[in-house]
Amino acid sequence: MASTVESAIRIEFESVEALEQENERNLRNGGAMACTAIDAAEGQCRKVVIVHPGDGQALELEGRVVWVGEQDGARVVGLAFVGFGPEMRQRIAEFVAAHKEAAPAGKSAAQTVYDRLRGLSGAEQMRIAREGEVTERMVLERIYGKAVWEALLRNPRLTPPEVARIANMGSLPVPLVELIVSNGAWLANSIVRRALLGNPRLGGDAAAKVLRAMPKGELALVPKQTAYSAQVREAARRILRP
Repeated sequence: MASTVESAIRIEFESVEALEQENERNLRNGGAMACTAIDAAEGQCRKVVIVHPGDGQALELEGRVVWVGEQDGARVVGLAFVGFGPEMRQRIAEFVAAHKEAAPAGKSAAQTVYDRLRGLSGAEQMRIAREGEVTERMVLERIYGKAVWEALLRNPRLTPPEVARIANMGSLPVPLVELIVSNGAWLANSIVRRALLGNPRLGGDAAAKVLRAMPKGELALVPKQTAYSAQVREAARRILRP
């Protein structure tokens, strides 16, 4: 039975830069993370309203809830866009690129964290990666990128959305891709698996391990997902063959 689209999940950003960064990590790959007060459950479909911080214009999509968890006491959901493909990717890209002129004045709490974490020494970056709260860790990764990836991935407090954000990076070194794949708890999470499968640096053996960690119903969808490489889709077909 098809799921019914229920109440909308609204996604807002503190700056145009933050929207562009989220597009690189998640939106352009067919998914999103959102903090919401809505009592969502895995498998539900929701209208997803992405609000542009430039002028408040909104992009409406449909998303299926693929992960539900908590960060700092707030409910967080992972969403996979329904019907995602080249046309939707282009629609998202055009939305992100538009509406930049009227960025709102003032600073949000998240922007204040950005200001505080800019210009850290290497040692301070490593300390925040090991000890910081989730908002600090996510901002740290957005600012310093590959310089802090390994330190973050060795932090046992890292949440699945944070792991997925890093796993999604096409420039992630192969040893770090394999580090994520070797963590059974992370591999058990669907949003991490999707991020890994979309990463062009996921090799044959590692891809097979990710695919074998999928429930049969989820695995059966992989050969139809054009967002994944031909190599990943073919590996899924081989595993599915009797």
